[in-house]
Amino acid sequence: MPIKSLTFPSRLSQLAAVFATATLAAPVLAQTDDAAPFYVGGSLGVSHVSNVYRQAGATNSDSVVSAGLLGGLDQKLGRQHVRVDGSLQDNRYSSNRDLNNQSYSLRTALDWQTLGDLSGTLSAKSDRSLADFNIGNGVNPILKKNTERNDEYQALARLGVATRYTVEGGWSHRQRKFTAEEYDRFAFSQDTGSLGLYATPAGNVRLGLAARHTKGKHSRYPVGIAFNPDTLTFEVVSAVNDYKRDDFDFTTRWSIGGHSTLNTRISRSRTNNSLDVLRDFSGTTGSVSWDWLPTAKLQFNLQFARDTGQESAVQTTDLNRVYTTWQLASSYALTGKLSLNARASSNRARRSSDAGVAVFDARDDNTAYNVGLRWAFSRGLSLGCQYDHASRDSSVAQYVYSAASYGCTGQAILY
Repeated sequence: MPIKSLTFPSRLSQLAAVFATATLAAPVLAQTDDAAPFYVGGSLGVSHVSNVYRQAGATNSDSVVSAGLLGGLDQKLGRQHVRVDGSLQDNRYSSNRDLNNQSYSLRTALDWQTLGDLSGTLSAKSDRSLADFNIGNGVNPILKKNTERNDEYQALARLGVATRYTVEGGWSHRQRKFTAEEYDRFAFSQDTGSLGLYATPAGNVRLGLAARHTKGKHSRYPVGIAFNPDTLTFEVVSAVNDYKRDDFDFTTRWSIGGHSTLNTRISRSRTNNSLDVLRDFSGTTGSVSWDWLPTAKLQFNLQFARDTGQESAVQTTDLNRVYTTWQLASSYALTGKLSLNARASSNRARRSSDAGVAVFDARDDNTAYNVGLRWAFSRGLSLGCQYDHASRDSSVAQYVYSAASYGCTGQAILY
């Protein structure tokens, strides 16, 4: 699974939305059997963003006010369990008013189980927000509103719940869209099917072997530039790129005393593209995730991954370029109502020129970190403040930038 890192400052303008979504889980987890299975609420946040457009050497900044509606459901129906969490945000800029937008986040899941050993999960999620203004990868930075939407649907079925051996089959569909035509190359849709066998030789160790097959499409991948005699301008020529990827995964899960869990994946991966300008990829990919709870108040999560662009944190069209990504997150409960959290992440990419294409982003290093403080005044009222910083170092000068933001968000939940 790809590491889910933070991308700044493309999401800096949605700081309030991010903070509200991150705190949704707290009220739900606090529910008891006699509590209402649903919640509704609202949020209001103010943030200051530096270098809004991620320009090299620029100091453009702005203030953003975000107002949101929150809602969710957590209900058990016999053996089934339904969960829904959503947020809708209205984001208003003080100076760059053409960037005003509405963002949203929606998560749904159904855990189902039969009377026998058959169980599974059906889930869906959808997000919309402003896209990165300086995404790199051969695209010039843009200075206009560009909305990004990501959708994902998953279905998982497993045979064997409390048994030593488990067979799991799954399907997922992912798609990504942008409103700016300059980002056509980053739009894609793909379907993935998987089948695996998992064994539990010991109570705290789980081993797995699985095969995955992915089939996807880039509807408009740029392949060149042509002169249009009607408009007397040069235009980008696009073509459809169909790609296929096959993976054989070896996975492990090792739990130590309930305070430490280590998950690993090593895969042999191969990708084939229909376009000649994109090289095929064949190599080893993988990931490591470690959860550690040294005390009841302190927890850490460390993730590391090596994968192609489409399956990594950045999710670009670079099916032939390997990204190395790591992320470290931690949280500490200062008191029963006050908690501190921090996160740092980095992803690096190296590649040689594609066949017939000039070298873009031969070196591309992104780093980000943030710190936040959350105060839960009561079960339904909370206030969070956060500082974020992101930077990129690239072999292409126009992709180099540094940006930061800070702000606070208040949230009220009614049950």
